[in-house]
Amino acid sequence: MKISTINLTQNYKTQNLSSEKVEKKEIINTTKQTSPSNNSLYYVHNTPFFGDFSYLVSFKGDFFENNYTKKVTNKKYQGLGLMTKNEIGQAEWYDFSKVGWEFLSQEPLDWQTATPKEFYVFQQANALAEGYETTWVRRFNYTNRKKPLATSHSLDSRKVKEPPSKETTKDIYEDKSFVTNLQALLDTKHHHSLDVPITNKNGDLIIDAVVFDTETTGTNTSDKSKPLDKIIQIGAIQIKNGKIEPDTAYNQLINPEMHIPEQASSVHGIYDEDVEGSPVIEQVLKHFVNNYLNKKNGIIVAYNSQFDISMLNNAIREHNEYSNDELKPKRYYKVLDPFLLIQRIHPYVGASKRLSNQYRYLFCKNLDDAHDAFADVKGTVNVLKYCLYYLDSHRKDKTQQLTLRDVLLFQNGFVPPNIDIELDKQGCNSAVNFRTSYRPVSIGVDNYHDGYVLRKKDIDELKDQIGDENVKKLRNEVENDKIDLKQPNKLPINPAETRQRTDNKGLEDAFYVMQNNFKKVLEFAKIEAYNGKTKEEIIEIITQKAKNYIHKDSIDFWMKNPNPKDIKEGNDLPDFYISKRVMLEDR
Repeated sequence: MKISTINLTQNYKTQNLSSEKVEKKEIINTTKQTSPSNNSLYYVHNTPFFGDFSYLVSFKGDFFENNYTKKVTNKKYQGLGLMTKNEIGQAEWYDFSKVGWEFLSQEPLDWQTATPKEFYVFQQANALAEGYETTWVRRFNYTNRKKPLATSHSLDSRKVKEPPSKETTKDIYEDKSFVTNLQALLDTKHHHSLDVPITNKNGDLIIDAVVFDTETTGTNTSDKSKPLDKIIQIGAIQIKNGKIEPDTAYNQLINPEMHIPEQASSVHGIYDEDVEGSPVIEQVLKHFVNNYLNKKNGIIVAYNSQFDISMLNNAIREHNEYSNDELKPKRYYKVLDPFLLIQRIHPYVGASKRLSNQYRYLFCKNLDDAHDAFADVKGTVNVLKYCLYYLDSHRKDKTQQLTLRDVLLFQNGFVPPNIDIELDKQGCNSAVNFRTSYRPVSIGVDNYHDGYVLRKKDIDELKDQIGDENVKKLRNEVENDKIDLKQPNKLPINPAETRQRTDNKGLEDAFYVMQNNFKKVLEFAKIEAYNGKTKEEIIEIITQKAKNYIHKDSIDFWMKNPNPKDIKEGNDLPDFYISKRVMLEDR
């Protein structure tokens, strides 16, 4: 039977009281800045870009640099501390030897004394680090995407036109689609436990919830043509009346009875020997599901719940196959997911939607021990609180409390009547846009590492370290192992991220943006071990020699726009006051 989402929507609306619109208070007054337009070709990180120059802006002498960057003078890795002076003593160049999260994490914001100015300057330093340390920003910007790639994947993957039937799916607990979730949530005659308010009249959180996270042997949750991955750690904590209950902390390592792949261990730091004496999942599952994840303790919360709930349900199904004491799998519509909420609210805050990266933008500090299940739980709590406070602040009728059902509806792409946020076609906050939030900027840089290139003198200087044969291979002088750089499509790299040679002189003067692409070509050139050094060590020596730096010059640089003056034009930035409230409550 086909179910009409429109009819369900009307049903929901008629069972909720209408409210008068409350005029939204604008905290920040903004003005529009314009610059000359030019639709010619220019290069961003050596990548051609056809576009409108009206969005190519400069930090040099502009509003943000003069009124924000240079006003923060007591930091080493942000504000004026990032800039070096020119010949006449004026701060002009951003010193990229100080740019990066490794440095910025040493200067977290002091939320006791933090001001909006310091907050947005931190956003700028973080945006510079993001643009410098990842290619995502320049590769997936508004010129070729409607949304950041991560947001498109996480939201579009769960969109279907109609909810699948039981006969089609065989198992309703495998159905993760937004439409199926809305089918249940829009029926207000059922699931009355979801109609409880999450904030009181003073705007304080009063929600009861269980926040949990898993670490696993891998990411295969559904492909049954190969072994499904297993849970190796569960971390959880309970929220009572809006506050974390420290005594409820749950942190359990689990023996998966299989080898933990090295690739997985490199992410979460858990190895076979760490879980050798730990209980198997069967020994902890019943207690965790029945005594921890129960109605009495409140709604389940998980960051990227599609993964964690799938892992949990797989364990439950396996238990049910061999036990008469059946456990009930969890349904996706009854799980709060800050991963989805934050993307609907702030789709353009950070190119990566990983918990640790979102945490940096929202709270200007590091998520300690990221990819440890219990550390991720604590981070999830703060992102959840941010989302709930944000939605609560967008109630049209302040006398009508925000409910758990309202938040779950919004999470699944439907805006309840009392929330004044409109969603665009992709299901994200329509008040913000990609074009204003991420921009190519003309920026003065020093010590800027822009890629890898070997010049003649570099190859000559490498001779004693890597040997004559490897030098010949770099120059393409070994007849049997010649590299044809005239045909980049034959190479195992993305040709858009290189400047290939037009002759057969090998790697001399060939430019590569990404280190892994450069190393792939070295592998393709069949670089060999030399004088006691392994092939890998020789490749690393060549790679370090090939690092190319720009000193005291201007470049075009894609980055997150940190300027609050552009919020009115759609610049997507975290709300300083909500972030501060969450952090002060976290102390």
